[in-house]
Amino acid sequence: MQRRQFIALLAAAGVAPGAIFAYRQAAAAAEWQLAAQGGDGQFALSGSHGDTLRSVASGFRGHDLAQHPRRRQSVLMFARRPGTECIEADFVDWQPVKRFSAPPGHSFAGHGCFSRDGRRLFTSEIVNADGQGRVGIYDADSYQRLGEMPTGGIGPHDLALMPDGRTLVIANGGILTGSRTDGPAAGIDFPVAPGREKLNLDQMDSSLVYLDIDSGEITETVRLAEPKASIRHLDVADDGTVAVATQLQREAMDHDRLVPLAAIHRRGEAFQPLGEPEAVIAAMNDYLGSVTISQVSRLVGVTSPRGNLAGFWHLDSGAFAGHYRLQDVCGLAVSADHERFVLSNSFGDMRELDARTLAEDTDARRRFEQAHWDNHLITVTA
Repeated sequence: MQRRQFIALLAAAGVAPGAIFAYRQAAAAAEWQLAAQGGDGQFALSGSHGDTLRSVASGFRGHDLAQHPRRRQSVLMFARRPGTECIEADFVDWQPVKRFSAPPGHSFAGHGCFSRDGRRLFTSEIVNADGQGRVGIYDADSYQRLGEMPTGGIGPHDLALMPDGRTLVIANGGILTGSRTDGPAAGIDFPVAPGREKLNLDQMDSSLVYLDIDSGEITETVRLAEPKASIRHLDVADDGTVAVATQLQREAMDHDRLVPLAAIHRRGEAFQPLGEPEAVIAAMNDYLGSVTISQVSRLVGVTSPRGNLAGFWHLDSGAFAGHYRLQDVCGLAVSADHERFVLSNSFGDMRELDARTLAEDTDARRRFEQAHWDNHLITVTA
């Protein structure tokens, strides 16, 4: 039963309007963890609060989500590449609000963020023909497309607004994905159709880019020491420190050395790799899924679904803080007060760790058998 149906039943049963209002106020004040959900072809935007699980059918596989800053009850879920859809949903009434699509010839890359005033939405997009990156710019009320800006690379993925409110930081994964078609074109020796096959690993060029949201100027570009490390995800601390999570393209490498999978970047400096301890890095099996910073503890966490573990480092020193094991863990968020890390996996499990000590609150363990959560997790309150 949807929340709106439940409220209607309360009204039909003669429950006072004030009580119904109080119910909705409590629902809005609750802290929810939201994620894309998939399984058996049933795709949805899903959320949990305590032992409660709710969802809104999406009709497409989502990837990441973003809360609307001017409609606090709404979140957007972006399609996983090479999808083209985005849905806005109300997580108090659990109803769809609006839908919109990427322009013809473009795919969404799974991520988006808002301008500081909440009037513009920025999405990571890929030009299907050649994999070039674009930041799509949309009116955040009507979702009318206002324009686009090049990301300065191929295969953009995650992006975030920097604390200055004027700069986007963008992860260009550097990998041209698609499917081969007949004939010449597209920057390699064949044209590309939407798909997920990796087509350019020999020439891949991943970068972290800082882009002015008003002029479209790229003000800084940095690259990791390992050219086959694809920067996929990022998070930004209050002071502008950026943490990145990568996925290593081992099959395209000319060596078998262990490579750090996470790194820290500060404007004007080189990357600071998080390469210790080697046993934890090796266990992550060349693949990270999410990265999140606690602003109160200044710990950065990453997840490795292939390694079945999450790792945590001190943002300022780069020192290792600890790890936590959970099968197929990929989702990672912080609580609204940043005092807890929240982890999720594809089996419907949720775990909570103290963001300062990394001690687990075992009383907060939850499993939702019907939830097959996808890559990312966010925390929202209305």
